[in-house]
Amino acid sequence: MISKYLIISTQTNFYIPDIPSCWCFTFRILAEDRPFWWVRETKEFTTLNRPKLYQNELTCEPSPGNPSGHLMTSTTYLYVIFSVLEEAGMQYGRTAVIVLRACYYLSLLLISVSRMYFGCHFLHQCIIGILLGIGMTKLTMSLSFEKYLTKLTRKRRLGYCSLICLILFVVYWGQKLFGVDPQWSVKMAFKWCDDPFYLDPSTTLVFSIIRLTGSLVAFAVVGPVLRSAPLDWRRSVPLTLIMMTIKWIAISYTPRYYGVIIYYLYTFLIHLLFTYGYMRLVPATASVLVDSRVQRNSRPKIN
Repeated sequence: MISKYLIISTQTNFYIPDIPSCWCFTFRILAEDRPFWWVRETKEFTTLNRPKLYQNELTCEPSPGNPSGHLMTSTTYLYVIFSVLEEAGMQYGRTAVIVLRACYYLSLLLISVSRMYFGCHFLHQCIIGILLGIGMTKLTMSLSFEKYLTKLTRKRRLGYCSLICLILFVVYWGQKLFGVDPQWSVKMAFKWCDDPFYLDPSTTLVFSIIRLTGSLVAFAVVGPVLRSAPLDWRRSVPLTLIMMTIKWIAISYTPRYYGVIIYYLYTFLIHLLFTYGYMRLVPATASVLVDSRVQRNSRPKIN
């Protein structure tokens, strides 16, 4: 029964007023249902043959289904990790590279199966998430993009962050202007999730925007690292683990009962401060001091 509804294209079952066709088309592509509420809303089934999906904490995601955010982030992280492993494994021949690439795609396959198994995504949403993740990772890791970032001043980087925030603000309130509820997916999740305690506010679109904006501002302040002293892993690894633990504790104590402004401001500051700490505090604390005389003598001579 699960395979039956996984291959059926999704439908948006809420009312979209008479708005410009291009906006409506874009909205219908991006605002797709998740399986756990689609099976309750769709008219493809009747009362007699409508499937009943088992739900747990992983099922009730309150954000739109397309594309799969889990697959996009997993694709990006694993792409960077396996790229480093592949570069190190080239010394062992082509077989090692093939094995690493097979492990990479196998990992993405298993993540996709798990997302569909828990009723979080349809197959095409997982595929789109993988393709977007690979595309954006290749773009950001390209040499031309890296050179462009290194030439940006701090003021211009902060300006780009402000522009991104402005675009998000316009998109959010633009939907309201056209009569589209930006929080429609949250309402659908509340409507069809068996247990409201399964719903996690940190998986909503607004929370993701606030979290990523905080990290982006920290990156804009620090800037891309062109050259850095080598790190002592005996200090960098424990320090990073300690910071991750403190961040996890800080997030678990996020104030949830003092209004949305306090909630999102706290979220913004947490991700800004810890991203800044990872990029500034860890290198400054765990850098290996190099004798300037040794460094000067090690420079190549120019004839």
